[in-house]
Amino acid sequence: MAAAPTALSPEAAALAARHQLGALEGTFIPKRLGKPIFALYIFTIVHLLAIFVIPGLMFFWWLRRYPDFSRKQAAKRLHLFEHGMIVHPQSGDGMVAIRWDSVRLYQNISQKIINEVPGPINHVYSAVGPGRVNATITEFYEGPQTWGPHMQGAILRAQGPEVLESILEGQTVNFGDISLSRTGMATTRNGHLPWSDVQEIQVGAGRVHIMRAGESGRWCSVAVSDIANFPVFLTVAENLSA
Repeated sequence: MAAAPTALSPEAAALAARHQLGALEGTFIPKRLGKPIFALYIFTIVHLLAIFVIPGLMFFWWLRRYPDFSRKQAAKRLHLFEHGMIVHPQSGDGMVAIRWDSVRLYQNISQKIINEVPGPINHVYSAVGPGRVNATITEFYEGPQTWGPHMQGAILRAQGPEVLESILEGQTVNFGDISLSRTGMATTRNGHLPWSDVQEIQVGAGRVHIMRAGESGRWCSVAVSDIANFPVFLTVAENLSA
C-alpha cells in the first residue's frame, strides 16, 4: 500500500498504543488541488479583494477547507494500522481511533453522469465505533482507491470468521437494512428468505439484488451504502447460500 513518508506524531502514536492498533501499514495525506484550479482560486481571491473586500474574505475563509490554503488542514492524516485506524476528520479538530474488530463501516461510492459524460467518483466511508465514536473519510485524503479497499479487507479479516461462527451457532447478525441468520436472510419490508430459496446475490450500480429461486424478479434490492461492513455481509451470505 502506498504511504506518505511521514512519521506518526507523538499524539497519534500514544493513541495507537492505547487502542492496541499494532503496526502502521499506511499513511495518507490530504489531496492537493490541481495547478489550474489553484491558480483560478488565487485569481478569484485577488480580484474579489480588490473590488469586494467582504466577499473576498468570505471566499478565502471558504477555501481554508483545502490543505492548499490551510496549514491545519494540510497537517491532517489518515493512518491505517494492523488492527485499526486513526483519522483526523476533514472538519474540526482532534483524532479518532477505531479498531477493525468493532467498527461498522458504511461505504458510498458514487459517480454522476452529466450529459452522458462520467464525472468524478465520490468516495464516502462512514465509520461508527463503540459508543459515540465515529468518523467520515472521503477523497479529502489521497488514494481512496487504495485506502478504501484496504479498510474493507481489514474488517473482513477481523470480523468475518467471528460473524460466520456466531450465525452458525444460532445468532442473528444485523447489517443495517438486512440481517443474516442460520436459516436465511431477512429485511423489514420483505420478511424472511430461506437460504435454500436464494438463487443468486448480484451486486451492481451501488445496490445488492437478491434473486429468489423460481421467480424472475428480485426478492429485494438494497443499497450498498445501507449495509454495514459490506464485504463481511457479502462473504457470509454467499457462504451460507452456497
